Amino acid sequence: MTVSFTTDILPMFTSIDIEHMAGLGLALDDYSSMSQPATASAVYQRVADGTMPPPESGGQCWSSEQVQLFKAWMDGGYQR
Repeated sequence: MTVSFTTDILPMFTSIDIEHMAGLGLALDDYSSMSQPATASAVYQRVADGTMPPPESGGQCWSSEQVQLFKAWMDGGYQR
C-alpha cells in the first residue's frame, strides 16, 4: 500500500499540530518541507513520543496506528 502525504498524512495533522510545530520552525502542511528526511524524522519523533500536540494544548496525541502510518510514509519514500 502506498501512503500519500496529501491523502493520508496531511489530514492527520490538526490545526493545533500545525500551529505548534510552526512555532518550532516546521511546516507540517508543506509537502516540500515535510518530504525532507530530517524534517520528517523530527516530526516522527514528536508524534511517536506524544509531544505533538503539546499536552497543555488539549489536543489528542496520535494513536499508534497513526504513528505507524506516518512511519510507513517515510519508509515508502515520502510520496506526495
